[in-house]
Amino acid sequence: MAGKDMREIGGMLREVPFSPRRPYLLALAGAYAPDFSRISMDILGNRPEGPRPYPDTFEKVVFPSLDDTPLVGVLGLHRDGAMRPGVVFCHGFHGSKNKNYIMEAALKAYAEWDFNVLALDLRDFGESRDLSHAPSTGGWKEGQDILGACRYLGKMEGVTSVAAVGYSLGASSVMNAAHQNEVHHYITGGVMAWSGFASMEEIVSRFSRRPPVGDPFFPYYAAFILLTEIRRLEMRRQGKVEEAVSSLGDKPFSPDFRRYVREVVAPHYGKSEEAIYALSSPRNFVAEIDSPVLLVHAEDDPVCPVGEMEELRQAGRDNPNLDVWVLPTGSHCAFMGFDEEWYWSVMRCYLEYWAARP
Repeated sequence: MAGKDMREIGGMLREVPFSPRRPYLLALAGAYAPDFSRISMDILGNRPEGPRPYPDTFEKVVFPSLDDTPLVGVLGLHRDGAMRPGVVFCHGFHGSKNKNYIMEAALKAYAEWDFNVLALDLRDFGESRDLSHAPSTGGWKEGQDILGACRYLGKMEGVTSVAAVGYSLGASSVMNAAHQNEVHHYITGGVMAWSGFASMEEIVSRFSRRPPVGDPFFPYYAAFILLTEIRRLEMRRQGKVEEAVSSLGDKPFSPDFRRYVREVVAPHYGKSEEAIYALSSPRNFVAEIDSPVLLVHAEDDPVCPVGEMEELRQAGRDNPNLDVWVLPTGSHCAFMGFDEEWYWSVMRCYLEYWAARP
């Protein structure tokens, strides 16, 4: 990556016109609707009789996180002997590698942009949840999951560099991965974070209290709580009543995520509740990141308020490796629905800029 810098690529990307043309609700529908059919795959697991979203050129793989937690992913590797860059894609909360926004990005990067690709299920999500009882930390351990994925992909024959792209929880996770990359040098391309957050404690508190019905956040909160309830019922169906109560509570539609962090996450990893929040909050370490990181956010994000981006901008104001880009609209991880051409152009340009090609 010698001779390249964030100021140059940031200027190039800002020249790409962002031109939302759809009405707001249609833009949201375009971004979110394709994933409705895959909700069961995320919450209930990818059962044998379920759909297979990836083509046969992708294979299911199992690999370890940095702390040896087993993870599941899908690998798209070109096997023609040519040298190519790689990229790891990471989903958000209640998501998986089967989410449409992950699958479309992985397939486009593989087939059109000529990258080797790995899309993973973070610990406690998707098929990775079936392999261990390691709970989600909101970014800290997930950063190690991403570094494990980058290590795995980077060892594949023909892979010249490895980038990482994450959404929402995955955005926090790739920022954590970039921070921990100072010690574990497995990210050798750029890092791109879509619609992330600054404080893990703030986001946990936000989802632990019911907003007013008229709040723009309410529809997202309702969908999130519904997905949590589906997962709770599935765990009970599998006979995991004690696990369901400890992690999601015993009252329907009223999960207490602060309790989950305090009583499940912190004891599992031998940390205090405060330490979990600190380790998973990007505002505490963005100033120290020495990998190129682009954060893309929307002013009207109802899930992760835009003020958190100002926190990150201020925290990392002296770090030349960090670029915080806030657009006037795009909601939460919905940029593809607002301007698909811009979305793919910006992501490809950024990944190509930091990629190592022969």
